[in-house]
Amino acid sequence: MPDIAVIVFDLGNVIVRVSHREIARALAAGSADPRFHDPDYALGVAFDDAHGLTVAYDEGRLTTEQFYRAVTDRMRLSIDPDEFARRWNTSFHEEPDVSAVIRGLHGRYRLFLLSNTNELHYRHLERRLPVLTLMEQTLLSFQLGMRKPQRAIYERVIVLAGVTPERIIYIDDVPAYTQAAAQLGIQAITFESAGQLREALRARGMVV
Repeated sequence: MPDIAVIVFDLGNVIVRVSHREIARALAAGSADPRFHDPDYALGVAFDDAHGLTVAYDEGRLTTEQFYRAVTDRMRLSIDPDEFARRWNTSFHEEPDVSAVIRGLHGRYRLFLLSNTNELHYRHLERRLPVLTLMEQTLLSFQLGMRKPQRAIYERVIVLAGVTPERIIYIDDVPAYTQAAAQLGIQAITFESAGQLREALRARGMVV
């Protein structure tokens, strides 16, 4: 088994727990459109992978101001940008056991972050998660102009790592995203829990 040089972490539901349903519910609170009183409807409008309002924002095709306008117009909300940001950034909770794994790996392996995210979410989290300062490279969809599982985003990881794909481990909770990485030869772990992650790393001969 090749020596591991780089470990790449996803952010949402790996380093932090997040519920899109809770965010959608918070956003839709007080909507003048009764359809948004249904959490499933609000969830689909906000987060559907193909047509949700967040897709363009996650890819950097909308600025934060444009996204705020699009969501409040679509959901018929009368809230200012500060209240919008508060609602948009609800429902994030650090996974302390995963942060402990990251701190244990730091200094022995190069650590990267690869996340489908947007400016408001990431700026909120980087102020609250000291563990993010341990990342050598931070690859964010809204800055890259593309989202997982696009092949090019994993190719960017390989280029920045400067090692063969077999020497990279990628950790994500979404099977489609780990499968896309594995197709390029990256060692992929589909995250379930901090304990499962530790065992998967130990199985590769790593001390965790």
